[in-house]
Amino acid sequence: MASPDTESTRNAGSTGPPQSTGSTATVGAPTTTGTADTPVAGAPEVPGAAGGPETSEGSGGPGASGGPGAPGDEKRPEETGDDGGLWRNQDFLRLWTGQTLSQFGSQISYVAIPLIAVVTLGASATEMGVLGALVRLPMLGFLLFGVYIDRMRKRPVLIWSDLGRAAVLALVPLLYVMDGLTLGVLYAVVFVLSLLSVLFQVAYRSYFPSLVPLRHLGDGNGKLQLSESLAQTAGPGAAAALIKVVAAPLLIMIDVLSYLFSAIAILLIRKREEVPAPDDETAGSVHRAIWAGFRWVMDQPMIRPLAIASGLYSFFVMGAMQSIYVLFLLRGGPDLPVEWVGIVMATGGVGAILGATLSVRTMRRMGIGPTLLWSTIIGNCALLLVPFASGPVWLAAGMLGLSQFVVWASNQVFFVSNMTLVQSITPPHLQARVIGTIYSLGLIPAPLGALGAGLLGEALGLRPAILFAVIAGAILPILLLVFSPIPKVREIPGT
Repeated sequence: MASPDTESTRNAGSTGPPQSTGSTATVGAPTTTGTADTPVAGAPEVPGAAGGPETSEGSGGPGASGGPGAPGDEKRPEETGDDGGLWRNQDFLRLWTGQTLSQFGSQISYVAIPLIAVVTLGASATEMGVLGALVRLPMLGFLLFGVYIDRMRKRPVLIWSDLGRAAVLALVPLLYVMDGLTLGVLYAVVFVLSLLSVLFQVAYRSYFPSLVPLRHLGDGNGKLQLSESLAQTAGPGAAAALIKVVAAPLLIMIDVLSYLFSAIAILLIRKREEVPAPDDETAGSVHRAIWAGFRWVMDQPMIRPLAIASGLYSFFVMGAMQSIYVLFLLRGGPDLPVEWVGIVMATGGVGAILGATLSVRTMRRMGIGPTLLWSTIIGNCALLLVPFASGPVWLAAGMLGLSQFVVWASNQVFFVSNMTLVQSITPPHLQARVIGTIYSLGLIPAPLGALGAGLLGEALGLRPAILFAVIAGAILPILLLVFSPIPKVREIPGT
């Protein structure tokens, strides 16, 4: 199971291969984008039948408004009719197109910013550590941002977040040309970029369900996830090729333009978004509002086990295992040459594309509950190959590559079905707080796990530390799901 991957972690992440994305607990891969301990910088759901006329009209810019509605009374898009599904939903297509280009742009920054820090500015290991810390610090704002985003229209938040990120990133090539780019400036850029990306991610995940009929949530999440998987697989390679002919600071302009395009695409969405009415239960109290979102997650028999499993997986796999994974490959037993490490990591990207492609079809055939369970079982069991990888280079690399492929494919299937379940049963007035709660539970334990893995690795060795992290991180989430109501749920509630 993979912990949440935010856009902030894509744009200001860490060294290592791209990480498959997730939300709450999913089968996770031993990869490091966005949550690994060796920081770099840069920046960051069941199947649909056809149909659903486009629900929209009117619009305006970031400040367009509609009338207020009572909490919990917000309406989802119209659920009647059959007009070709999401391919005829112009609002969804605008969002999808903008996010697809933005994802590819973010991969440019993922490669370019650490190179700027190390090559252009001569950053030391300690300074890179500071850069990584500045990336993760804004993630503590997930819960707080969820409170305020639930009280306002999401679309303006998305637009201004994109514009803000474009403006902040544009400082890098501008100051580079003016010979004024310093490490302190890069620190500030990465921090603000990560802050705006966390804000965008919470608003984005809570806004998307308002654009598509409930029965199309899975299909829509699958398409969005496929774009992200393609970007994470192809983007770094394209960036590496471009860097050979364009200076890394200037290459950042591609990401700047992608954010501007995303802002324009969201601006063109026609569906009028109503201003949420104040929630009398939590109005005026941030503490009560945060608690309301957390309490709702813990009170839901289908969401609670996913959230708890997310925290466990985050601690043992995203934190403990990932923090020493590359070191283990190079010196802990497999002893792979550096070029073989890259090949092993690349297999995960191929698996991610396959998983995202098959996610909706799998939910149709198996039902959402069995899909969540079996994607967890298959992916987590594949993790068990890692500590036992040994022998000739081809054999060890084959075991590790197979693990990466299966884990990443399972991640995508899990993420699409998991996010669809969360979005479909969460009341509209709680969407942002619930998303913020789930992201927080999936991210906060990781640094603690990383610290524990480092100490355990020093005391017992890398292979025993990896073995302990994998066994705990794989088995505990499976047990939580097996003994929950999730395996019996075949259809999304309300469909």
